[in-house]
Amino acid sequence: MKFRMEIDPPKRWKLWKAEILYRLPQESRKKIKNLLKLGDEYKSSGEEELAEHCYHLSRKLAEQARAVHLLKKIEQRVR
Repeated sequence: MKFRMEIDPPKRWKLWKAEILYRLPQESRKKIKNLLKLGDEYKSSGEEELAEHCYHLSRKLAEQARAVHLLKKIEQRVR
């Protein structure tokens, strides 16, 4: 992934949006689902790096919450 300084402004906004979703005070499972939806949106619009970043953040949350079924969903999307 590129350093933050090398990312053009629209992508920087999208990266920031994913980081905000990650840090919002919500239930972990809800955050994971929101990050997966955002990652799917980015993937469908052809922004693979941003989608992978969203999937990485959701995997991190799923491991912390020990949500095995959500980890399986994330793994399916990453492949």
